[in-house]
Amino acid sequence: MANAPALPRGQAGIVSFAQECWSELQKVTWPDRQTVIRLTVIVIVISAIVAAYILGADQIFTYLVNNVLLHQNLPTPAPSTP
Repeated sequence: MANAPALPRGQAGIVSFAQECWSELQKVTWPDRQTVIRLTVIVIVISAIVAAYILGADQIFTYLVNNVLLHQNLPTPAPSTP
């Protein structure tokens, strides 16, 4: 880097950091497209399963707290008059 122009101290650190990041990214073994798609689908499916589990647990706990512990029924909508 003998020909490189002199940079202010703050910019020299940023340039060095960017060069080191690029150097490290060149060493990464990136997965192929099929692997990325397969793993993405797995993450989405597992996330949906966990969300359904949490929703079910929340519904059960809501029922237990309102009906068993507090002896309150869930509010029912008022009948509509024609």
